[in-house]
Amino acid sequence: MIVPSDSGYINTKFIKRGSERLDPVFQVLADWINLEFDALVLNIFYDKINTDKDRPSLNIIFEHEFERKRFFDNVGNFDSTKQEQIGNKFKEILSTEFPYKNFDTKRLLVIFSAFEPVARIEVAWKIQKKEIEKLKHDLRKYNVWEIYQEFEITTIFFYTDEQTKDYTNNGTTDLIKSKFFRILKKYDEFDYIKETTSFIEFDSKQKFDDYYKGNWFYYSRR
Repeated sequence: MIVPSDSGYINTKFIKRGSERLDPVFQVLADWINLEFDALVLNIFYDKINTDKDRPSLNIIFEHEFERKRFFDNVGNFDSTKQEQIGNKFKEILSTEFPYKNFDTKRLLVIFSAFEPVARIEVAWKIQKKEIEKLKHDLRKYNVWEIYQEFEITTIFFYTDEQTKDYTNNGTTDLIKSKFFRILKKYDEFDYIKETTSFIEFDSKQKFDDYYKGNWFYYSRR
């Protein structure tokens, strides 16, 4: 679950809104995970990985990233022990409580996701092009060169490094941040965007040209 178009994210929105409920077998598993790992599960989404010979996948979806990170090992990968525990529990629940449920569990892959980060990306993506163009027009007196959107972070480019420094020191960047915050909040269905949230950055065309050769591909890989 990386972008708002993912099926798991779309399904979780219905759960979050209260318009859908977890399948009973997933609710039993979610309750067990809550007790076993002290982590509140928002949704569980079953799918098949087409690129891996239709391998079954069980996506355990938490609300926040810090909850998901509890299921990582020391080197930043999914904790294989917890994956196995949850996979085995799912199979046990199916066999003992829901034998009539038809889920393929051969080579079952358990993964972990967080809803909030993707919801924040969706908020940014909902901003219309005409809104960005209007904002850019309104900010022209502050030497704004470009407005660049990348996932949940929007970057405001001034022309020079010196301007970036001056506008940061004199409070102009705070003013711009407040303007952009008001635009974001129109699309923030789940109230995840706060004024303290990281949703905007400031940079310069000078740095873009000097360090990234004026290339958006290079800049996106920074």
